[in-house]
Amino acid sequence: MLIQLNNISKYFVVTEVFSNVKLEINNNDKIAIVGRNGAGKSTLLKIIAGIDSYDSGVRTVSKNTTIGYLSQEFIVKEDKKVWDEMMSCFDDIIKLEEELTSMSLQLTEENINKDSTLLNRYDKLQNQVLMHKDYHYKSKIKSVLFGLNFSEADFYKSVSNFSGGEKTRLSMAKLLLSEPDVLILDEPTNHLDMKNVSWLESYLNSYSGAVVIVSHDRYFIDKIANTIYNVEFGRVKKYVGNYSKFIKQYEEDYEKQLKDYISQQKDIKKLEEFVQKNIARSSTSGRAKSRQKILDKIERIDNPKKDNKTANIEFNIKEQSGRDVLRVNNLSVGYNNSNVGTTYNFDVYKRDRIAIIGENGIGKSTLIKTIAKKQPALSGDIYYGSKVSLGYYDQKQAEFESVKTILNELWDNYPTMKESEIRMILGRFLFTGEDVLKIVRDLSGGEKARLQLAKLMLEENNLLVLDEPTNHLDIASKQVLEEALEHYEGTLVFVSHDRYFINKIANKVLEIKDNDFNIYLGNYDYYFEKKEQEKILASLEKEDKSNNKSKVNNYIISKEDRKLIRKLERERDSIVELIDNLETNVKQINEELIKEEVYTDFEKTKYYNEELQSINEELTNLNNKWLEIEEKLEEVAE
Repeated sequence: MLIQLNNISKYFVVTEVFSNVKLEINNNDKIAIVGRNGAGKSTLLKIIAGIDSYDSGVRTVSKNTTIGYLSQEFIVKEDKKVWDEMMSCFDDIIKLEEELTSMSLQLTEENINKDSTLLNRYDKLQNQVLMHKDYHYKSKIKSVLFGLNFSEADFYKSVSNFSGGEKTRLSMAKLLLSEPDVLILDEPTNHLDMKNVSWLESYLNSYSGAVVIVSHDRYFIDKIANTIYNVEFGRVKKYVGNYSKFIKQYEEDYEKQLKDYISQQKDIKKLEEFVQKNIARSSTSGRAKSRQKILDKIERIDNPKKDNKTANIEFNIKEQSGRDVLRVNNLSVGYNNSNVGTTYNFDVYKRDRIAIIGENGIGKSTLIKTIAKKQPALSGDIYYGSKVSLGYYDQKQAEFESVKTILNELWDNYPTMKESEIRMILGRFLFTGEDVLKIVRDLSGGEKARLQLAKLMLEENNLLVLDEPTNHLDIASKQVLEEALEHYEGTLVFVSHDRYFINKIANKVLEIKDNDFNIYLGNYDYYFEKKEQEKILASLEKEDKSNNKSKVNNYIISKEDRKLIRKLERERDSIVELIDNLETNVKQINEELIKEEVYTDFEKTKYYNEELQSINEELTNLNNKWLEIEEKLEEVAE
């Protein structure tokens, strides 16, 4: 056991956040903490990490357990270069390497004669470096940075040059590379696109330590978690399994507890009635007292509660559009005459639900802003069909600032409506009573998102263009929005990174890639299946092309080019053979160097080290030549 919480309680002034929390983290546990916004998930995460205090209970951490915690704050230093910041995670192995280099310079005949233990110490230190868990630390750094969508050109830039989202990703990279025993992540999929999230899933699944996450990404939780802790009504309950199993078990537990509660209430009522009727009668008083003792000893089952407080979203339309909703023709989008993405040609038909996906920065939001008439096209046309009325939701709207009250923010848009009607609408979005007098700028991201959705609902458009509509929403609110959009009779075009949401809503997926786009006629599961098939086909085609390269070349290149290719291929094969032989020699020399009769003999050690240096120089030259030939072969083939 790495960390244990026993009967932990936490209060904000006099308001209980949660009480009597029991939680344990063992090595290799993959834990997700779930619950509504405001339930106390992040507070619990901070208590686990040792950052927040608690009011009662005991937190126990095993000796030498290392804990890494990532919130939305940065743990990278602004004045450092990215590579240097990542290297700071490997001080131990770097120090050993420096000691080894320093000691190698001392391996002179004179020093060895003076100190007979020098070679032995050098050998031990060399083995310590070779066997160190972080021996390949430079490869680790590259793997993590590439996985989190940083290019090699980014490695040597100052951290201060990056955006807030990029700094969050750099902070995550640094934390992952530090490999703590317990890795604690608060909303780790924020600022990641689908490709990065998929990489993170694989990384965390193979992570050797324990992982504790708070996330609203249901696909992500399903892929990672083997244990769920649900925070609800100030209580924390453990469920074994992923998110899908938790949902099923949660419903089963509720039904069982409700059934047991109803059954116990019937038994209690019978006992109470018997006691009331018979306690005063001398003939039955003894039995009544006996029943009263039973009543006093009964461990009462609480009436089970479910947090069913959800928004009541319903998107209606004023009038139906025609069959053809949008026609996008040779459309180029971007800013300041600078193109973003590719040229688009596609049609949108009535009742389409088109999800637009792609890597961060590829131009998804730019495309739908252009469709929504929020910015002009660089070139091409968008034709809007008959009776199309368009409503637009921007993820940035959930970050807007306003000094108006919630009530006036909505009422000013619809001044002819009565206050009671406005309050009724706001109530459907969980703004009740005095809540409607809160100032908008003081609201959370989730509250602002619900307010913007309320505005959108009142517009009653038949085409909704949505940019990341599930951002800022907790899982329960996402489910309500999904249900509303599933029953919506209009047309949807939306950008989302939420794979669960896409899977529930989309009937088409438009994937944007560099200078290209593809449309898949199905939901996210269908898209994912097709992408896997494409990978297999591409691999088979590559293999087939490789096996039939000479045949293909006979048809597509000139006789002179074929002659040059054959010459280059012979040179390349010869170099590859030389490289293989030299690498075998390196292996043999390394095996000799660790023999006692060698490392205790100065002349032999010196000879082998000189041989090794010479071979490594030759390998470098041959590898450079091999790369040059490969580049020439590609040029000729093109």
